[in-house]
Amino acid sequence: MRMTDSPHHRPLDARVMPRFAGIRTFMRAPHTTDLSDVDAAVYGIPFDTATSYRTGPRFGPEAIRSASALLRPYNPALGVNVVEALSIVDYGDVPVSPGDVERTYGQVEEALAALVGRGVFPLALGGDHSVTLAELRVLASRHGPLALVQLDAHGDTWDEYFGQRFFHGTTFKRAVEEGLIEPRASVQAGLRGSLYGAEDLDSARALGFAVLSCDQLRTLG
Repeated sequence: MRMTDSPHHRPLDARVMPRFAGIRTFMRAPHTTDLSDVDAAVYGIPFDTATSYRTGPRFGPEAIRSASALLRPYNPALGVNVVEALSIVDYGDVPVSPGDVERTYGQVEEALAALVGRGVFPLALGGDHSVTLAELRVLASRHGPLALVQLDAHGDTWDEYFGQRFFHGTTFKRAVEEGLIEPRASVQAGLRGSLYGAEDLDSARALGFAVLSCDQLRTLG
């Protein structure tokens, strides 16, 4: 990713066009699939048929885009105006196949490869947890095994669920098996809630992940 001297793509200015107006894109950035002069691209993965209980993440990209209309460009903690530093676009949603996890993986990988191959920083809006595997495949193919920081209630390191190896609860075990992430350089943080058994945590540790519960995070501050 490069930082441009004068960003080519910029969100609408809420002082000129009010936030409730205009087409809903992420942060009201321009929607384009032309990656010329683009530093960062936001894209949606509206897929949730690898969930086991509640569907709805397929509508996540739409909801996040709508809520992001309230984002302002300046981060006071970091002292950075994001839209002055980066040329940001909304790349739209990538194709998915409802009900077919592995075909959707292929579609996500093909779409994301176009961004990564151009050196564009990708920001995904999901989508259930299963889609992360497709993203890791593309990023690892360019950068090698990745260090993962996972903020989640569960570790998603089961071997299978309902007889399926590609599911929202198996994502990070598959990622380790495929050599996409380096677990000893990775952390799963914020784990909480009831589990099927202690093995739900033990399996993540056995793979090499550092595991921090939500209570441990509170203690660390």
